[in-house]
Amino acid sequence: MVESVERKEKICWCKMTQDLFVEKVKVVELTLEDGSKMLCRGGEEMVRKSWDLWPVVSARWTGEEETMQWLQDE
Repeated sequence: MVESVERKEKICWCKMTQDLFVEKVKVVELTLEDGSKMLCRGGEEMVRKSWDLWPVVSARWTGEEETMQWLQDE
């Protein structure tokens, strides 16, 4: 059985099977206070976590999307 879930957010799309999760996420470029940049992959939640962890001043979608896959922890 395959269940697909589409989120209303613009940042990711998620589909899951029994144990395998597949999520298509947008790649976001974060700019830090010192002017350095880093890429963030993992959806909107990861961007929010990065904002709390690093001195982020702006976030910009790069136009790229990547597919992430992982197994559910038991």
